[in-house]
Amino acid sequence: MNLSPATFQFAACVAIASGAASLYLGAPNQRWLSRRLPARLSRVSGAALLLIGVVLWSGAVELSTAIFATLVMTMLLLIVFPCLGALRTIIGNAP
Repeated sequence: MNLSPATFQFAACVAIASGAASLYLGAPNQRWLSRRLPARLSRVSGAALLLIGVVLWSGAVELSTAIFATLVMTMLLLIVFPCLGALRTIIGNAP
């Protein structure tokens, strides 16, 4: 079965977003859940999903580009997730 590069890129983005969310939800100061996820499970599953994202992305581009894109997307998401948590807190406390 021959998949298009766009399919690999989409699957990689989903895996990376899931991995970053898993890392965020295991952090002690996360604001999405009332209690954080177990730290060890969250870190292991997040790292595994990020690695899967690199492997999927390398199916469409070179390995160095896949690593770079994964790191950039992870940095972006780990900035956006706390902002979304703060927005949720602000909206929840609105009169």
